[in-house]
This record gives sequence, C-alpha cells and structure tokens, in this order.
Amino acid sequence: MALSFCGNDDHFNSYNVTNGVLNNGCFVDALNLVPHVFLLFITFPILFIGWGSQSSKVQIHHNTWLHFPGHNLRWILTFSLLFVHVCEFAEGIVSNKMMQTNHLHLFMPAFMGFIAATTSVVYYHNIETSNFPKLLLVLFIYWVLAFVTKSIKLWKFAAYSVGPQHLRFCITALLVMLYGLLMAVEINVIRVRKYVFFANPQKVKPPEDLQDLGVRFLQPFVNLLSKATYWWMNPLIMGAHKRPIELKKIGKLPIAMRALTNYLRLKDAYEDQRTAEDPDRSPSIWRSMYRAFGRPILLSSTFRYLADLLGFAGPLCISGIVKYLDPQNSRYFGVYFMSSTELLQNTSVLAVLLFLALVLQRTFLQASYYVTIETGINLRGALLAMIYNKMLRLSTSNMSMGEMTLGQINNLVAIETNQLMWFLFLCPNLWAMPVQIVMGVILLYYLLGPSALVGASVIVLLAPVQYLIATKLADTQKSSLEHSTDRLKKTSEILKGIKLLKLYAWENIFCDSVEETRGKELTSLKTFAFFTSMSIFMNAAIPIAAVLATFVMHHFLNEKGPTPSEAFAALALFHILVTPLFLLSTVVRFAVKALVSVQKLGEFLQSDEIGDDSWRNGDMSVSFEAGKKPMGMTKAINRKQPMRYQMDNYEQPTRRQMRPTETEDVAVKVSNGFFTWGSNLSTLSNINIRIPSGQLTMIVGQVGCGKSSLLLAMLGEMQTIEGRTVLFFLLLTFISSVGLLLVTTKTFNHKQTNHAGAFVKRDVLHEARFKQRMLELTDTNNTAYLFLSAANRWLEVRTDYLGAVIVLTAAGASIWSLEYGLPSGGLVGLGLTYALTVTNYLNWVVRNLADLEVQMAAVKKVNSFLTTESENYEGSMDTSQVPENWPQNGEIKIQDLCVRYDPMLKPVLKHVNAYIEPGQKVGICGRTGSGKSSLSLAFFNMVDIFEGKIVIDGIDICKLPLQTLRSRLSIILQDPVLFSGSIRFNLDPERTCTDDRLWEALEIAQLKNMVKALPGGLDAVVTEGGENFSVGQRQLFCLARAFVRKSSILIMDEATASIDMATENILQKVVMTAFADRTVVTIAHRVHTILTADLVIVMKRGNILEYDKPETLLEQEDGMFASFVKADM
Repeated sequence: MALSFCGNDDHFNSYNVTNGVLNNGCFVDALNLVPHVFLLFITFPILFIGWGSQSSKVQIHHNTWLHFPGHNLRWILTFSLLFVHVCEFAEGIVSNKMMQTNHLHLFMPAFMGFIAATTSVVYYHNIETSNFPKLLLVLFIYWVLAFVTKSIKLWKFAAYSVGPQHLRFCITALLVMLYGLLMAVEINVIRVRKYVFFANPQKVKPPEDLQDLGVRFLQPFVNLLSKATYWWMNPLIMGAHKRPIELKKIGKLPIAMRALTNYLRLKDAYEDQRTAEDPDRSPSIWRSMYRAFGRPILLSSTFRYLADLLGFAGPLCISGIVKYLDPQNSRYFGVYFMSSTELLQNTSVLAVLLFLALVLQRTFLQASYYVTIETGINLRGALLAMIYNKMLRLSTSNMSMGEMTLGQINNLVAIETNQLMWFLFLCPNLWAMPVQIVMGVILLYYLLGPSALVGASVIVLLAPVQYLIATKLADTQKSSLEHSTDRLKKTSEILKGIKLLKLYAWENIFCDSVEETRGKELTSLKTFAFFTSMSIFMNAAIPIAAVLATFVMHHFLNEKGPTPSEAFAALALFHILVTPLFLLSTVVRFAVKALVSVQKLGEFLQSDEIGDDSWRNGDMSVSFEAGKKPMGMTKAINRKQPMRYQMDNYEQPTRRQMRPTETEDVAVKVSNGFFTWGSNLSTLSNINIRIPSGQLTMIVGQVGCGKSSLLLAMLGEMQTIEGRTVLFFLLLTFISSVGLLLVTTKTFNHKQTNHAGAFVKRDVLHEARFKQRMLELTDTNNTAYLFLSAANRWLEVRTDYLGAVIVLTAAGASIWSLEYGLPSGGLVGLGLTYALTVTNYLNWVVRNLADLEVQMAAVKKVNSFLTTESENYEGSMDTSQVPENWPQNGEIKIQDLCVRYDPMLKPVLKHVNAYIEPGQKVGICGRTGSGKSSLSLAFFNMVDIFEGKIVIDGIDICKLPLQTLRSRLSIILQDPVLFSGSIRFNLDPERTCTDDRLWEALEIAQLKNMVKALPGGLDAVVTEGGENFSVGQRQLFCLARAFVRKSSILIMDEATASIDMATENILQKVVMTAFADRTVVTIAHRVHTILTADLVIVMKRGNILEYDKPETLLEQEDGMFASFVKADM
C-alpha cells in the first residue's frame, strides 16, 4: 500500500485545491500540524538546555512550589486533551484502514497533538517550578494557534454537513473547547500575576510549609500528576529499600494537617453551635465534624462515584470485544468518516479504552482512599486534642465517684477516636454502594433481560447469610478483643508488680490467670478464623451461584444460552455487585459503632469541669504579685516553628483582677466550707481556714483524714456544697506518686500519664507545655500514619497500573490471535474476565508479603525474648530436702557477701559480713545508694551473689529452689502495690487462709474498721493499682499482706514511707508485738523508727560502716548513725 500524507486513491485527487485550499481536507489537516510543530520547535531547545532557578532566595522544596493560579484546572484539561487525542488517533487509524491507500493526515495530526500536549505540560511544570513566567508566552501562542486551526476544521465540517453523528466532528468540537479553555487559563494567569506583557509582575512568596525543610510530607503541594501517582514518594521509597526509615527522616506535617490546626477547626465548629439564647445547648458532634471536615469527604465521595462508574467499563468493553460488530461506511472530502458509535464497535479501540478506564478507575479509587484516610487522621488528631484539653479540665469528683474512670478515657483515646476515623474511611461507601448496586442491576438487565433479575435475587437472598457471618465475625472479634484487653490488663499488672510477685513467689498464680484468659482469647480467635474462611468462601461462591441461576433462567426463557459476550460481561458484573453487598454489613456495623462513639464523646465533652460548680458559691481571685516575691516569667520561644503554632497562649484560663476590698494578707481563705466528691455526704465539713501569704503552712493528720482532699478543695477539684473559697494567691506543689509520673514517647501513654496527674498539670505554668507536648506526639503519630497511607497508595497505584497493562496485553493478544482463528470468543471473554481480577491479586500479594515481613519482626522479638537468660528456679537442693517449717528460728548469717546486678557492672555490696540472731529486730540505715535495698533483695536471691553466701537456719539460700526460698520469707516494699480484684485476693491470692486470719491481719494493720464499712467487706473491689484507696491505706494493706503470711523472717524495705508518723509509731509497736518471736529486718526511712531495735547496721557504698546496738552507736557522737539521729529529730 502506497505511503502518502494525503493518500493516492484512484477515484479521488487528494491534492485538488480548485475549490480553495480550505475546502481540501488534507490541507486543513496539514494546517492543524502547524501549532504542534511550532511548540515542539520552540520548547525542545529550552527543555534540553534547561535553566537555573529564580524561585526564591529562601531555601525551599523547589520541585513542589506551584506558583500559578488555575494549576489543577490546567492539569485536568491537559489530561482530557491527551485522552481526546488518543481517541482522535484511534479514529484516524480505523478510518485509514478503510481507505485504498494510506492517508497519514487522518492520524498524524492527532499523534503530533498528543506529543505536543505532553510537551506542553512538561514545559509548563518546568516554568512553574523554576519561576520563568515570561516563557508562558510560548504556551499562550500555542493555544491560540491550536484553537484557530481546530476552529477552521470544525467550520469546514459544518459546511459539508458533517455533524454530531460523525465521531470526527465530535472529537474536533471537543478539541476546540479544550484549546479554548486552556487559552483562557493562560490569559487568567497572565492577567492575575501581571506576567509577560506587564512591566511589574506580581511577587509571590513560597508557602510557609515549603520554607521549612523539616516538612517532608509534600502531598498537598505537588502537581496533580504527582498527587495522583504519589511520585513525590519515590525518594523515600528508594531510601527505605536500602535502610529502615527513622522517625526523623519523615519530618513534620504541613501546618494544615497538624493536630492544633484541625483541633481549632473542629472546636470552632463545635462552639459555634452554642448561642446566646441557649448557652446550655449541647452541640452536635456530627454537625461539628461535617462543618470541619465535610468538604474533603464530599471530594472523596466524588472520586469514589467516578471510580465506581468507570468500574463498569470493564464488563462493557469485554462484551464489545467479544461481540465484534462490523462497521458502516460513509465518505466526505474523499475520505472515510466513522460514525459516533462505530468507534466503540472496534475491538482494538475497546481494548485501549478498557486500559484507560482501568487506569482512571484505579486512580480515582486510590485518590478516594487517600482523601478519606487523610481526613480520618486529621479528625482523629482533632478529637485527641479535644479529649486531652477536656481531660485537663475534668472535675476530680467525676473521677473519684466513678462517673469517669481512667479506663473510660483510655477507651475514648484508643477506641472511640479510632472508630470514628474508620467510619470516615468507609463513609463514601454509604452512598456509593447503592449507586453501584443499582447501576449493576440495570446493566445486567440490559445484557440478559429478566433473567438477570434472578441472579440479582440470588445475591440479595444470600446477603442475609453474609450479614449473619459478618455479625458473627463482629461478635467474635469483640469477644477476642475483650479477652485480649483483659489479658493485657493482667499482663500490665504483672509487669508493674513483678518485683512483688517474685518476692512473694506468686508468679505461677498470676501466670495461670493470664494463660486462662489467653486460652479464651485463642478460642475466640479460632472462631474468628473459621467465620473469616466462611466469609471468603461466600464471597467467591455467591457470584458463581448468581451466574448459574441467571444462565439457567436465560436458557429457560429464551431456549438458548447467552452469547459469550453476554456471559462474560454478566460474570464480571456479578463480581462487581458482590463487593458492595459484602461491604454493606461492615459499613452499617461501623456506622452503628460510630453513633455509639459519638454519644460517648458527647457525654465526656459535656461532663463537669473544674469551676463549673466548684466556684459557684465563692469567688476566685489570683494575683501573681500578692503573697510572694516577684518571679521572673520566662517565655519559651521555639525558633524552629512559627510563633502562631505554639501553645504558649493555648486556651489559658482567664483571671480577673483583684477587687480593692481584697487586701487581706492571706493566700487562701475558706469560710464555712462543705465539700464533697459527688455523694450527698460531705467529705470535708465546716472548714474555716486562713492560710497566710509568704509563710509555710503544713497540713498534717492520720491516713484517710482528708489532707489531700483539703488541698484539692482549695484547687476547685471538689464540689462545693456550701461555703465560700477565695484564692488571692495559691502556688501548691502537690508532690505525690501521681505527680511524679514521667512523660513517654507515645501519644496514648502520654495521655494516660497526664490523665492520672491531671490536677497537677492544671498549674498555669505547665498546662501549655503539656498540651504542646501532646500535640507534638499526636503529630508524630499522624505523620507516620499519613506516610504509611501514602506508601500504600504508592504501591497500589503501581500494581493497579501493572494490572491494567496485563489486561491490555491480554486483550491485544486475544484480538491479534483471533485474526488467525486461534481462540474462540468464549475463551477471549474468559481470559479478559480473569485478567480484570489480576489487579486485586497483585495488590494483596505484595501487601501480604510486606505485612509478613513486618510481622516476622515481632517473631524475631519474641524469639529474642525467649532466648534471654532467666532466673535459675531449680536450685541445687531438692524441695524434699528442705524442712517443711524452714526457716523455723530465723537465724541469718551473712558471710563475705558480694552482690552485683549484672556481670558487666560493679558490685553494689562488697564483702559484707553480719550475724542476725533468731528473733532479733535489726535496723539498717544509710544514705541513698549505700546498698540497703540491695541487701534486702539478696535475702530473696533477687540479685547476682557472685561471692560469699547468706545462710538462713543452716541452709545456703543460693542452693534453694527460688519458689521455696521466696515463699518462706515475707517482705514489705516501699512502693505499695495492689492488684485489681478483691481485698481478699490482694491479701491471700493463694486462697489458703481463713477469714479470721485475714481480719486479724487487717486489725493489726489498723484497717479492720475501714474494710468492714465497705460494701462486701473482704470481697470489696480494689480498682487497678488500688486507686480507690489513699497511698497510706495501700501501704497498710501491704503490711496486712505480710502479716497474713506469718513468716519467721520479715523484711521491711522503708515500708512506712507513705504513712503519717503517728500511725507509723503504732505500727512499729504492733510489728514488734506481732513478730516478737520472729526476725525483723527494717530498712529505715526515718531512723527514729529503729532506735528500739536490737541491732543497727549502718551502710556506706556497699560496705558495713557501723554495726552494734543503737544505744552503743549513739554514744559515738562523731559516728554516722548519731548524725542521722540528730538530723531526724
């Protein structure tokens, strides 16, 4: 066949211009080549030569700085232009095949237009990121020339009665419109920024985020192509392939995605619902979420609709490829003109359209996923900030009365916020799935007629089975989660109290409890795995059942089976239909969970705050000048962050100025105060106090008398029933075990810590700092989450595109082989139908392999933990060799004892020698680090005794099995440890003692009357960590626990540190009486408690410095013990 630009057909002279050059179709097509050649001729040298950057003297991410307005519109129009050029090229190729000779003018302008459009967007990207706006003139001229030449072509088509019924006319009209719009975009850029023709162009500063090189999450700033394909992630992905990603590598979040920004957005939407007419109205969290995050959800839903609609292109293209209709024939200008519908009847064109539809469908789907995930993460960050801010303002009475527990707030942080985040992830499915189902049924009806309704009915009828399985899955997942939570709670308690458990030899008791819970958890997990398998089976079986029913009915109604094109298109459509029906139950379940979560969040946000009712009967006046010397106020400035994003002024409480009458020289004044923790009974009654300013005031009293409550009442943490509290100045340093908690590097633990010590952190000098830290931790967590989401999208986009290429290859090979009569139409349909599923399999194979690699890291950690050397529980002596009543006397011989905590560390006890007679009361004292506690641990073989020995009643303790040794001794530690359960369980977890013995121990510990007053008595509830008792009461329970065991040797390691002196003196006497015939070794917290001891050991740097009776040591006035006594008096 001859090769010619205008062709060389026998019946028509393509070069005839007797009617004018514009009436020659080949000339008009040649004229349309001019703009494309112009652009390529001008831009190629510029692109190859390159240019430097004039973007800014400020160091920024140059490749992501988008300068020009209409950026996204330009990219959308350019992508549309490329698609239309592909259609124009395909139409030209098909039309050319109908001609006698080759007519290059039918497809060459389209090909050159595609090259020029691609070049234009590359050229534009370089102009924009390098800030050379004057070069926009080239693009402007190109759009004008292309618009004019295409308009001439469209005008001549209309003159020759070529209309919308012809595909080439429609394509040309679309090109005229697109070139016109791109020309308008260019004019708008030049007009707004005053570029090209203007003398003083507008100066544009880069965004604040791009000036901060610490911001590395660039998705909001890159061009549309990079947004769609996550191209900007390439350097990170390539780097991660070589070495693991460190936290500092992922940098900071952009300002718009930080927790503070989203918190303020959500809080404004929440607070705006309160009106002056109805200030007590409860704002709607749903409405707040919609106002703050509704726009991205609508955008995600739009992407999802487009993806779902494009998803139906696959079955339709398969149907068209298998069906293959013959084309019609019509000619104008001496060349073939294809009808508007004829293009969709060409198998090659359908294969290309199938490929493009798959690429677009997966691009829109991944864009929808990303937007919903980003919005969900932003919502979660905002909710965490709201919960944290509310947590710091919660009334302490809510906590003490059980109206709001630590567990509930932890659930809000860890569960409810995640439930809402996942609901947002699935939210677009709520309205996308019904459309998908309706469209699928309509197309099935179009292909197969009424028989398609039978197949749809099968899916609908089997949907309840899927729903039942999904419900069972949810129930078993909930059950396994409950067991898992219970197991983690028990494990956490074990780890917190592991020292006590080992010292009391209770490891097996608590391990058995954990293993019992783990057994229940495993049963739930096995059930969950079974229903998961059932769900996967049903998901695969339902489309097959629906197709069989449909085909049987089709044969019954039409007395013949469906054609291959109908059969395989229907099979693909049924596969599409099953997914939304399967997901529907999941989405509904998450929607119900979201409703519950919102209700819980609403109740929490509406709960009482400090000041809500605590100050209604009094006034609060704070003056930082009254009652103290002026303190220098230092303002911390983080120069690495913009000032407006710091927390220095983040919701600080306002303070009114002092009234002239408030001139009394007092810091706190309480008049006739009655305070409660929420019950009708007063915890503090008839309180009248005046605390003078500038003086030290001490509050003393017995355990449980209300010392801490009084301080909290002054701070407004208790509910005021009656009276008046006025604070002129108050600076309380509330030192307790709660206030000494450290802040961790995880967001959840940070919130747990700060919730426990919320009233400490309400100090105006520290609240902003803790909030800032919380926001930083939340942002760090969200940054990792967003990078993970972007990495998943990066992977899925590429596997999706690879799957589309596989489908295109399969379609092309099938079409090519059909010409040689190799496969039948049915086999082509079968191959293409399953090729469509390759994309999903590619995604899951790659992701599962990545997940497997991640999970294997956990296996590695577990294996490493299992290989860690543990204690030698066996010992060299058999249990049967140890007398049943050992140790009976309580004699202790310490011979040349050397102790260390690790073979790599220095010894903490060095050649210690001592002898303790049976029944002797021994006191051990010394400065911090002298080795007192190490000696007490050595009695239980808890440290490495690498030299010397301890002999108790004739037996070297290192030879004894650890369980035997530790179960025969008793110890009371400095830190009181209680476990969740009952009082009975905390005193006697082995359940070997009678009630009388337990009550006796409680009476010795001064707790009998208090426990009797509790509901349930010995079976009264002890909350986690014993938080429903004061620190002093917890210590007394630990004393009672030691009395229950009644060992012949008792070690007291600073056991009375949390008890008032009066109670301590009573207990010391009780101990001396109850253990009169037993050996008691006391590590002294206050040396006056060991003045009545039989023997005192003074230690220094791991050695015994003094060793004698206390009265003898006191006679040595220059001795260390005498100096300790003097300092303690």
